Amino acid sequence: MKKNYQIASQLVLALLLTACSLPNDERNIYLKSVTADMQFLASDDLKGRLAGSSEITVAENYIAKQFQQAGLQPLKGLNSYKQSFTLHRYLPNKLKVNLNQKNIHAENIALAGSIRTISWNKESAKHIVIGKNDDLRSSLKSLNQQGENTIVLIDSTHQEMFAKYRNKFANGSQSLDSRAPAAIVLILTDETEINTIEVSASIDHQQQTLSNVIGVLPGKSKADEFVVFSAHHDHLGSQAADINGNSQDLIYNGANDDASGVTAVLNLARYYASPVNSSNNERSIMFVTFTAEESGLLGSSHFVNDIDADSITAMLNIEMIGKPSEFGAGTYWMTGYERSNLATILQQNLSANSNNAKQQIFADPYKKYGLFYRSDNASLAKLGVPAHSLSSTQMSNDHDYHQVSDEIATLDLEQMTTIINSIASASSSLIDGSDTPARIEKIVPRAQGLFFNPLKFQYIL
Repeated sequence: MKKNYQIASQLVLALLLTACSLPNDERNIYLKSVTADMQFLASDDLKGRLAGSSEITVAENYIAKQFQQAGLQPLKGLNSYKQSFTLHRYLPNKLKVNLNQKNIHAENIALAGSIRTISWNKESAKHIVIGKNDDLRSSLKSLNQQGENTIVLIDSTHQEMFAKYRNKFANGSQSLDSRAPAAIVLILTDETEINTIEVSASIDHQQQTLSNVIGVLPGKSKADEFVVFSAHHDHLGSQAADINGNSQDLIYNGANDDASGVTAVLNLARYYASPVNSSNNERSIMFVTFTAEESGLLGSSHFVNDIDADSITAMLNIEMIGKPSEFGAGTYWMTGYERSNLATILQQNLSANSNNAKQQIFADPYKKYGLFYRSDNASLAKLGVPAHSLSSTQMSNDHDYHQVSDEIATLDLEQMTTIINSIASASSSLIDGSDTPARIEKIVPRAQGLFFNPLKFQYIL
């Protein structure tokens, strides 16, 4: 109770500090406001903002309060600034396998699925063999889409990749929908036939309520058209404490990833909602912070189920802008630069503004990482929305990415403030309705993974 009281007290204090820190001149976004948001969102008290935790709820309440104070409205159809949904989690445990009268060591077996209890023999499930010359990854992808009870014998030459699957399976999987009961059991073995087999296991099914946070500034002449500014407010939580009592940093603060993006969204909301800047918003503006991005873009995947993608003119998703880019402090780059003409529009607006005339938006220099489809913009881009992510982080040289060292002390908040002001200036013609970017070609949806989340394996393995 004392801990919760302390967090609540700090929340109130941060809200007061933020409200008091806003300058009278609302034509720009200032370092003081940016710093106040960052200090709250990336604090140790929020324990890394793990999706589903009590601490991420504190972050969500903070964001919702900022939207309310800025004068934004909830999304039509919602009673609050939170868009809540149910996440289904499936956590395997107690897996035991006896194959051809031999007990298989725990390191050589893995389980994924949604069936509550397993007590299988040879006739209980289909079984296949993945030999040394077979493609393990494509074989498991196919089984994941079929969703049948399956026992898979995997040749030991695939040991390294099998271990990666086993480790990921151990963390369970999640889905926005309740899955039909089924499971897949992997066995690393040189056996190629099943004479006898006994498989026993259980899978815990947990349900969790998660929330995106959404605020809307209604437009005037084009109120049914939306420009979206977004970021994700979740991160990786905390490590388990050292059993030896050694003092070490355990919290994945996620200052750059993505408290920096959320801070940008909050400050853009205040900027556009201010009386000085709200006179030209012919289009409506939607400010969104997503949950569970780190779990496979789950928050944005739910978001697109509740909105009409055709009403979204453009989406500027803001990811990790706390560090100077390789092109210079205050500059940033865009994923999927060539997929629409949005970058051209943004650059024209910057060039026309004397305060930003020398600034330039660069193409993603890290294409080998596939970043366009690894952030929340992907959920809308697949539906044809010109949705891109803006970032400044040097991905090939960022030693703090997904580490406990991702803290405010590693960031340059002044250049981050410059970027947020630049985004506000660059998006002006989207807001006043004078520019409409071309749509992105829609993507045929992939078959859903019925045992595990394919996105989490796409770039890791």
